[in-house]
Amino acid sequence: TFIILLSIIIHFLFLSCPEKIPESLIFLFFSPAGWLRFKNKCFLFKGKKNDIKGNWSYARNWCKEQGGDLAIIDDQYENDLEHPAWIGLSDLLAENQYAWSDGVSPVLYTHWDNNEPNNVGGTVSRMHVLRWFHGTWNDTKCDHAKPYICKISSGTTPSPCKALTCHSCTLLLLL
Repeated sequence: TFIILLSIIIHFLFLSCPEKIPESLIFLFFSPAGWLRFKNKCFLFKGKKNDIKGNWSYARNWCKEQGGDLAIIDDQYENDLEHPAWIGLSDLLAENQYAWSDGVSPVLYTHWDNNEPNNVGGTVSRMHVLRWFHGTWNDTKCDHAKPYICKISSGTTPSPCKALTCHSCTLLLLL
């Protein structure tokens, strides 16, 4: 009951004066389908514990089946959400020219580890976010099964939860 009341108060505070709440605290909205809202996007984290992991292609196809794509990381706050996991950055179209898997979003932010991307001997074209290097990015072989992060735009209804859109959620804070 206390958490619900706190969530409602914070939700209305956020709606009335979002500029007074630090961006790092306005963090998580959960929908019953497991989607997490952050800013104007919703994320779904797959592959934790006993959950199914996948290679980059499997992960991307699974995300697309849910109405989204592999995550596009636009800033440090989004990069801090979860690691390690496949994200949607690749150089599939042109070697060493990285683009997001949706084909339209500009690459506004990167967080490569030292000496990355290194193309691991010419065999890599997909990116993996590694928590072990403080959230820095590493290009790695795309056929390895790893956790992954799906992303949809706010207002999109993720499958299979057709009754709820991403913004009909409860507000929680990470302190």
